[in-house]
Amino acid sequence: MDPNRVLVALSGGVDSSVTALLARRAGLQVEAVTLLLPRTRVEDAAAVCAALQVPHHVVDLGDAFERCVVQPFVQDYLAGRTPNPCVRCNPLVKFAALADRADRLGCARIATGHYARVQVGEGGAMLLRGRDARKDQSYMLYRLPPALLGRLWLPLGEMSKRQVRALAAEAGLPSVERPESQDACFVLAGTVADFVASRYPEAVRPGPIVTASGAVLGEHRGLAHYTVGQRRGLRLGGPDGPWYVLALRPADNSLVVGPERALWVESCLVEDLHMLAPELGDSFAAEVMTRLRGMTTPARVELSAGCAHVGFERAHRAPTPGQAAVFYQGERVLGGGTIGAAEEAMPGERPLQEGAEPAPGHD
Repeated sequence: MDPNRVLVALSGGVDSSVTALLARRAGLQVEAVTLLLPRTRVEDAAAVCAALQVPHHVVDLGDAFERCVVQPFVQDYLAGRTPNPCVRCNPLVKFAALADRADRLGCARIATGHYARVQVGEGGAMLLRGRDARKDQSYMLYRLPPALLGRLWLPLGEMSKRQVRALAAEAGLPSVERPESQDACFVLAGTVADFVASRYPEAVRPGPIVTASGAVLGEHRGLAHYTVGQRRGLRLGGPDGPWYVLALRPADNSLVVGPERALWVESCLVEDLHMLAPELGDSFAAEVMTRLRGMTTPARVELSAGCAHVGFERAHRAPTPGQAAVFYQGERVLGGGTIGAAEEAMPGERPLQEGAEPAPGHD
């Protein structure tokens, strides 16, 4: 394959458009591909390709997206978890399709508009945080296979969003004013809970709101409306202040609530691991992030039988079953997995801090 040929994933948004622009300015032979997914605006991508004078291809991923992303997403909600669909979509759908199309077109390199970086050295390719911490998307890419990382070019990882928009304006790209893409792109109307309920009405069956000791406080609207760490919509409290969602229990359709301090835990279990730094062995120190651009907490990670036990050095707030736990050392992504369960809260821990917002898709 030709090292000067690059396949650019082009949605028609400003990030992917500037990626294509930078590839052209670097003197690379650009082939642009639009992956047909929910909310994809092919006409916007076609307009960018016309402006940059690059070939444009369209690949329909509807069946793979439904099978690999949407169906597991809904099943996770039924099981009382809060999934992150982008973490699944990237390796199983988007980048799998990009690698296949790049091979067909003879492109040695693949470029996307993600705010992350790849560094290739003697030990292989390493995934790094984006320079702009407010836009860093390395958390979403931790499941990409090393062989694909070695082909990946992420020029926006060195830039800020402001710089990207300035480049788009300077070049007169038609995407310069296009708004940011949204989480859960397949939820075209209403809320995530509405979408889940449209397929499985039992996901919004009312049930009891209970304390950790089993006292019934009221009735919830259906577990799909809630996630661990959520406060809004409960309108409950105790002597320690407002109460939060501590757990979802689909077995008896109950919602467990309690004081904010009960969300701070000393450890959690991480399943379905994908590691990018096998040289670290089965025990290593890391900073652990449990939601996109959330707080990181120093921890000791112990690997065993395909799972990881994460022991936090100080209490960490609300690791949510179904979300990703990603391990970092400085800027480098070491790997990660899916949060399974958290251990009991550390007594008397601190109140809500910056970066401890509820998981995406909820009030």
